[in-house]
Parts: sequence; structure tokens; C-alpha cells
Amino acid sequence: MEPVTRLPITHVMSDPIDRDTAEIDAAIELVRLGLATRVRLVGLMRPDAAAAIGLARAQAAGVLFEMDRAPAGNTSLTIGPQGDGPPTG
Repeated sequence: MEPVTRLPITHVMSDPIDRDTAEIDAAIELVRLGLATRVRLVGLMRPDAAAAIGLARAQAAGVLFEMDRAPAGNTSLTIGPQGDGPPTG
């Protein structure tokens, strides 16, 4: 199992979509810079609302963006390198 790394948010964001988008942007940068192979975001506040922005930004950065909806209703987002599989955005 890969280790879990928690990165602090350096400023307070009151809007849940802005907070989720900041998390997505950080994941994209980690993958784009080669500092992470894949980042899975869980526990986002409004993943469905932030996904469209995240998908557009991931495509612009040339990284894979996947959305996974669990049967329990939880949604997670995975950012990874292109070629890992088909984008499901």
C-alpha cells in the first residue's frame, strides 16, 4: 500500500467548490511535476461540482482525470499520468 501524505491548505476557503478545486489543482501539479505517480482525492465536499473544472484543468495539463462513484454514494477523483487508462471524466 502506498503511503498517505496530507498537504496543508495554507489559507482558509469558505466555498466548498473552491476548496475542492484547490485540492484538484494541487494533485494535478504533483503528477505533472513527477512528484507523484497518482493522486486519489477522497472526502471532497462537492466533488461533482468541482469535477468539470478539474477535468478541464487536467486535460490542459496533459494528465489523466478519473471520477469513481462508489455504491454508497461517495465520489473520489484520481489524477494520474496519461496512458494509465481511458479518461472517464
